Amino acid sequence: MIYNSLFIQVLIRLSSILLLSFLMGWIFWATAYPYMALLVLMLIFWLSYRLVHYLNTSNRLLSQFFLSVKNEDSALSFPKNISGKSFDELRMGMQEVNYIIKDLRLKAQKKEMISDAIIEHASVGLLSFNENGLVECINQRGRELLDVHNLYSIKPLKKYDADLFDLFEKMKAGDTRVYHLQVKNGSKYLLIYCTTIKQESRELKLLSFTDIKNEMDAQELESWQKLINVLSHEIMNSVSPLTCLSEKLESNYQQIETGTILTESVLSKTRNGLQVIKEQGQGLMYFVEAYRELSRIPKPNPQAISVSQLFMHLQDLLHMYSNDQIQYHFSISPKDLQFYADDALVKQVLINLVKNARQAIHASGEIHLKAEKKQEGHVEISITDNGCGISAEDMKNIFIPFFTTKEEGSGIGLSLTRQIMRLHNGHISIESKEGEGTKVKLIFSSAKSYIS
Repeated sequence: MIYNSLFIQVLIRLSSILLLSFLMGWIFWATAYPYMALLVLMLIFWLSYRLVHYLNTSNRLLSQFFLSVKNEDSALSFPKNISGKSFDELRMGMQEVNYIIKDLRLKAQKKEMISDAIIEHASVGLLSFNENGLVECINQRGRELLDVHNLYSIKPLKKYDADLFDLFEKMKAGDTRVYHLQVKNGSKYLLIYCTTIKQESRELKLLSFTDIKNEMDAQELESWQKLINVLSHEIMNSVSPLTCLSEKLESNYQQIETGTILTESVLSKTRNGLQVIKEQGQGLMYFVEAYRELSRIPKPNPQAISVSQLFMHLQDLLHMYSNDQIQYHFSISPKDLQFYADDALVKQVLINLVKNARQAIHASGEIHLKAEKKQEGHVEISITDNGCGISAEDMKNIFIPFFTTKEEGSGIGLSLTRQIMRLHNGHISIESKEGEGTKVKLIFSSAKSYIS
């Protein structure tokens, strides 16, 4: 509609200019008053000016409109002194668009205010910063957990806590860490999760963290209670027979003191009793030594480990079982896969897990060892068997020290394995179904150094 009206107006003006041009030529050449042509020429100039002004009016309106949008001027008003139905329609159209933009801007501002309020009052700490370390956002909970009034850059954290600064810089998308933070009022255990946000050509790192000290304390207390129960049970099982035997031997020798003859039967019982006391004492010493082993894991010395060489070492160790009915399958992806870890500790972990898998297979079966690189850059090594599996009830206790379902097991293998994985900033997970088999997954971090 606006276009049709504008077209008619322009056509009328052009037609008028064209007719006046013919009239000016006729006056100048065919009449006795050639000077009258000057008046017609002036009229042509005036109409041409009005045509140009008319055409530029729409441009001026559009320019004013876009300038107000650019400057976020929601109080835009259009001049009403421009006549013409087409311009009235143009003004109304732009006014409607302006109202829509104003409404959208208000809605966006409300959403932004709500988002800011949610972020500011979130129960977890949130911190985002760019590649230069400049902080884009930190909420109230984040300031409380880090014990800072404000944070414009993460670089001041280097003086406050250099390890925390290094952790923030080295964390990548998908990483999760637990960090022990010392503050003025005590200590905190921060569970930190990292992700990234892409904004046009730049990338922001977003960290969310929360204090899990209460959960850690509760878990630690529960672990201690379970450990004390196991220790009490094992010690009582060893000490009770010793007490009974001691009382029996004491009774026999009290009879000797009253004049009873020392018979061969009494001597035999004494020898047997002392032998039992010796065996029970050795068993108790073995148990205590196993307990001490849990606290003597050396600090990892990370170095580049070739998975192919690691698996070859395992194959050499398994040659001694070449006569059994268990088949071993090894796979690596990619073939030149490497990761950083302590070679000796990793071998100890894998040998222990393969041993567990062998013991779970009563007759014939298969054990699959697979190593692959995940999208996050982590290395996953899995050991899968088709043995007897683990019951749902036993799965709750498999990492408790000294818990075992084997007659001759010490119950510290998986506890040691989990501690070794934690020292590598990795983790272990176990999936099992009774009667079908077990799968153990070891996840090693891609980082070359470890945060203690």
